[in-house]
Amino acid sequence: MAVQKRSVSLDPKAAEYLARRAKRLKKSTSAVLSELVAEAARLDALDRALEEFGEGVDIPERDVERWLKKLGAA
Repeated sequence: MAVQKRSVSLDPKAAEYLARRAKRLKKSTSAVLSELVAEAARLDALDRALEEFGEGVDIPERDVERWLKKLGAA
C-alpha cells in the first residue's frame, strides 16, 4: 500500500501512547501509527457496510476488501 508521508502533530498523551506501544512491539512509532490508521479504516469500512446492508446481515469478506480499497487502506 502506498503511503503519503506527512508531518502531523499529536496530542502529547497520544504521542506517549504511541511511544509505549512501539517500544513494547519493538517497532517504529510511524509503523505503529500506520497500523492504527489502517485498522481504523478497516473498522470504518465495516461500519459503512453495516449502514448499507443493515445490522445482522452477513457481509462477504470480498465486499469489505473492496471498501477498504476504496478507502485506500488495502
